[in-house]
Amino acid sequence: MHIITAGRGARAALTTLGRRRCFMTTRSATELSRELDTQASYATLEGRSVISVSGADAQTFLQGMQCNDMARALGSGGMFTGFLAPQGRMVADAFLYAAPEGFLIEVDQRVSARVLKTLQFYRLRANVTIRDASAEHAIWSVWGGKGDPAAPLNVARTGAAAGTVDSRAPHMGLRLVMGSHLQPSLPAHYSQQSSSDVQLRRILRGVAEGADDFVSGVAVPLECNLDYMGGVHFSKGCYVGQELTIRTHHRGVVRKRLFPVLLGPMELPLSADVGATCMLARPGADIVCVRADDAPRPRRAAAPGRLGSVVGNVGLAMLRIDDVTAYEAGANVSFEAVTTNKECVQARPWTPAWWPQEKGQSSATATTPDA
Repeated sequence: MHIITAGRGARAALTTLGRRRCFMTTRSATELSRELDTQASYATLEGRSVISVSGADAQTFLQGMQCNDMARALGSGGMFTGFLAPQGRMVADAFLYAAPEGFLIEVDQRVSARVLKTLQFYRLRANVTIRDASAEHAIWSVWGGKGDPAAPLNVARTGAAAGTVDSRAPHMGLRLVMGSHLQPSLPAHYSQQSSSDVQLRRILRGVAEGADDFVSGVAVPLECNLDYMGGVHFSKGCYVGQELTIRTHHRGVVRKRLFPVLLGPMELPLSADVGATCMLARPGADIVCVRADDAPRPRRAAAPGRLGSVVGNVGLAMLRIDDVTAYEAGANVSFEAVTTNKECVQARPWTPAWWPQEKGQSSATATTPDA
């Protein structure tokens, strides 16, 4: 299990607690991220479902059902995308793969029934067959390692039924769909990791995934960084839920984003241990922004921030961009997350370095937690 610790604007450290080791080592979050990248690793992903869509009209049907361009999936074997409700809110984020029998859609298990129902509702007279294929497939992530320059690792070499490069952020590796009882065919120096290691790695990068981050029926695609992660195509044509996404994009009004955060007790500096993790905030917890040198903001009907996916004491949180910008610029601003026991823990956000620069945003905000 990995626990992150940090002091504000200074160091973020990793405490690695091995099953066979009783000592602790600390590293910065940046060092940890680099270490995870360089280790040749693979892991099966828990809590994922697979939906099969096949038939003569499958490509055309799916082009109008999700917000990315099917040409990307055909050209690279797969793509990251999103399914939206007619009002433009998220139904689910997804990976869509080109497969020999048609297309495979990978989604969070908790929203798979809704995605399946949505696809069946819009099928009408399209010549497509839609079915739950979760029992036949498992999802794997492969990353890290320099590999053999003469024979670079790719989807075909792993023996996967389908797969693609995970292009949501730099160096995310491969995303594979394997048979339910199969493992990827990999060089001997690759070692298997846990599903939580994959989640920790993506959260440290600020990559959103699943129902905790893309809250079904509530989340707005661009606020969840779907555009930053290459999950939406703004000139592909009509699709379900298009209007809100396109209007938000062209107006350039995105006031909130999902940021990576460190969580810990209110005392400074931030610290955590295994026994304290049960007291940290859970997905869905409210996060409030406290501005000590400003007048109180008007009371709001909803909390200004919300915690998404969490591993140990690192997570993703929906926060106002101007609040995080002020915090990173050194203003007297802090963030507090509310635990299930109605206690407060501090939340310290940072802006991933790979994010594109927003109009008017200082390059100083593109930081890592130990910058």
